[in-house]
Amino acid sequence: MVLKSIKLPPTERFAGSPVLLKRVFGDLEVFSAYMGTLRKRFSFDSRCTRRPKLRGPVVASLAVSRERTAILQLYAVSTAEYPDDAVETFAVAVLPGLRAWLDWRLARPETAALGHYQMIVEWAAGEHRYHELRYL
Repeated sequence: MVLKSIKLPPTERFAGSPVLLKRVFGDLEVFSAYMGTLRKRFSFDSRCTRRPKLRGPVVASLAVSRERTAILQLYAVSTAEYPDDAVETFAVAVLPGLRAWLDWRLARPETAALGHYQMIVEWAAGEHRYHELRYL
């Protein structure tokens, strides 16, 4: 597992911590986690044509490539926008759900990998919302 992180100002936070990510995903060899190092804010891949309408900030995205490697990205969110209970919910419910989704994707046969899959986690209206994308 590869894990890289940047330091944030006190007005921003990540939805999870490095310790939490290691606890949930630490046993995977084909997994990399980046906390703000690739991008501080989420943006859609240019290959993605069907883009969901986002109403709030994206706090995380988990992508699985055709080569069956996974990249989790956590994005910086304002502490005013993302409360402490959201961080707790992320740790208790969202990350285990992302791990289950990843395990399901990796368990599929290689012939079923027809593209690049991505799960986006958005914080909107006081809850985490999920958007699954597939593109070539």
